[in-house]
Amino acid sequence: MIPNPSDEIVSVGNIGSELTLVKQASAHMPINPETIPEDLIIAILEHLSAVDRRDLTQFALLSKQVYHVTIPLLYRELDSRVRTSKNGTEHRIVHPSQILLQKPEYFKYVRSVREQGMVGAFEPSLMPGCREALSRCTNLRSFTWNDNGHDTSNDADLLAYLDILQKLPITELIIRTSSGISDEVWDKLCEFRNLRKVAIWSLHGNPRVLQGWSEKLGDTLTDLELGRCAGVPATILVSVLSQLPNLQSLRLKGAPSNSIPEILSTLPKLVALDTEYFGSGLSINRYSDEPIAALKELTVRTSSVDAQGPQHLWSWIRRLIPYPSLESLTLNTFSTQGDFQMPRMFILDLAKTHQNTLKQFTIDTVLLTLEDLQCLCTKFPLLEALSCSIAWCRDTDHIKEIIAHARNLRRMKLHVNWVRGPGVGSTYFSAVEAKDWMLMLGENSKLRVIVMGQVLYTGQWVYHEKEDGTGEADFEVLRDVAHDSWI
Repeated sequence: MIPNPSDEIVSVGNIGSELTLVKQASAHMPINPETIPEDLIIAILEHLSAVDRRDLTQFALLSKQVYHVTIPLLYRELDSRVRTSKNGTEHRIVHPSQILLQKPEYFKYVRSVREQGMVGAFEPSLMPGCREALSRCTNLRSFTWNDNGHDTSNDADLLAYLDILQKLPITELIIRTSSGISDEVWDKLCEFRNLRKVAIWSLHGNPRVLQGWSEKLGDTLTDLELGRCAGVPATILVSVLSQLPNLQSLRLKGAPSNSIPEILSTLPKLVALDTEYFGSGLSINRYSDEPIAALKELTVRTSSVDAQGPQHLWSWIRRLIPYPSLESLTLNTFSTQGDFQMPRMFILDLAKTHQNTLKQFTIDTVLLTLEDLQCLCTKFPLLEALSCSIAWCRDTDHIKEIIAHARNLRRMKLHVNWVRGPGVGSTYFSAVEAKDWMLMLGENSKLRVIVMGQVLYTGQWVYHEKEDGTGEADFEVLRDVAHDSWI
């Protein structure tokens, strides 16, 4: 939760680079913060909010004008913070309700609230204020409940929130619980209408796959996540989801693999699917209908514990995407039978259908040969982002020659098993090599992000002004630690 910026200045010492640049510039030029154009403020805010909310708080203190433009963004999404003592025995909750009740004019800015079960568990005295604050967020659109792994067998707090939410215009409802969802809570959830997104994640208790609720959400629901489908018969899952014809995004965990093609045949508007593949789903689907959904994004999560699993996996994936529509394919997998490899024929078959649509290919846990990499770079001319692992490579020049064929490539992440020994070329990769790769196509080059192992290289053109007032552009590459969210 971001508190009142005037209260945050003492506790936060991190000033963002953008704010630093503004202050440096003001030291050389007569810049009055009060006269900064609002459209420029909004542009800076969009970048700061994506980088660090603490920087956003600091930026709000630059001037009154900036403050008034920034406040709506600071209070758009709210959650609580937990401060734990060094010995871990004491917990202090910092909840946004305390500030909102003091600044009631901020209520109208709130669009998303994330509540945690630990608030009532650690500081029950805060609950009346939490409920009062939530009831006054009249523009609320999204609500998330997370029990944080604590025993919430007493559903009083969640039920009280749900009673309040029924009177607010929410369109997104997300429930994450480890203890399961009781019948009383589920009955209350099933009273909600006009939701666009529902996410139900539960580690224990009965699986909740929208039985008794889906028919009430069919006209509005476009985004659905079901985090526990294991043990639910395929016929029930298909029946429930078939009542949601407007779904555009679907994530399923534990759903039977042989039910997925039939599910896709009932969801004509679905464009994004995140699901799992199980070796137990090797049998041919008893349904004859092919998917009618034209997927743009497909994420498959799987592990293989038998020799036949991977072979059936590839044909199963192809069955889910029979039309030229796929823009992003992500495969997360591991194998107990050794390195998990992708058949060349799968890449070729994929290219026959999606050659002119595929833009992102993420297959970190599957080994590719250099020939496979070349196939990807030549068969998919629109490829913009590639993340994969290379089985064997002698030097960096081999990879450079291959990726030169991917003329639209913007971001690339590689894990390489280097061949080392006498007569082998250099396998050392640095910012110098990264710059060479990024500029190898000259003015037509689009590659700007390279992750090699755990190192991130980012390239950009920088304008340097000389003392005589002239200037020139130079291409610089920054080196940093890679993060999973790079692509």
